[in-house]
Amino acid sequence: MEFHYEQYHHHPYYPRTLNLAHYVPNHIPMGTLLIIVGSTMGLITTASFVLAKYKTEKPSSALRFTWFILCSFLHCGFEAYWIYNHKTIAGQSDLLAELWKEYAHGDSRYLASDPVLLALETITVCIWGPLCFLAAQAIWNNHPRQYLWQLVASMAHLFSTTLYFVMDLPTGFASCDPHPLYFWIYFVMFNSPWFIVPAILLIQSSNTISSALKAVHSHNVKKKCL
Repeated sequence: MEFHYEQYHHHPYYPRTLNLAHYVPNHIPMGTLLIIVGSTMGLITTASFVLAKYKTEKPSSALRFTWFILCSFLHCGFEAYWIYNHKTIAGQSDLLAELWKEYAHGDSRYLASDPVLLALETITVCIWGPLCFLAAQAIWNNHPRQYLWQLVASMAHLFSTTLYFVMDLPTGFASCDPHPLYFWIYFVMFNSPWFIVPAILLIQSSNTISSALKAVHSHNVKKKCL
């Protein structure tokens, strides 16, 4: 298919000079895509929480398990799809591609096959995703190592999310549509949980591990005094 010059730049993304020669508009309306995303994530979180609540009987553990299952699903599923299709996704019309093209209003780097973003997403899919699954598995089994995996995974999320925002800072977030919906909802709100929740879990993990080490230390001191 031939693209004329006026078609070559014909897309709704920012910056307006972005070349997406293979771009094909979405066929599924925005509202439908958002309902699909919300319903899918709602189903995963609800099912995970109910199962974990039945298993652990601790709401806090169930919430933590749900969080890491959701992260595993997104990292090893949705984001893995992008890595595999990042060069052609702007011209695809399957459901996942259209979801990415909708989100790209908040960050067009996902359609431009940005090399730094590709490296960050590759680390997320190959390392952070499995790490989240390990954390979820340890929480499910009530294994003491859950706090170690939770600590490392939370640090990884904080690092990745901070880097994600900082990478676009020098351009003044030029890859984001300035409309409030796309900047504040898509770009900021959709990504902020991966900064807020890990920060909370990082504190919890640090306090739990610190308390455990203090208890071991006190026990060893008492043994020496006997």
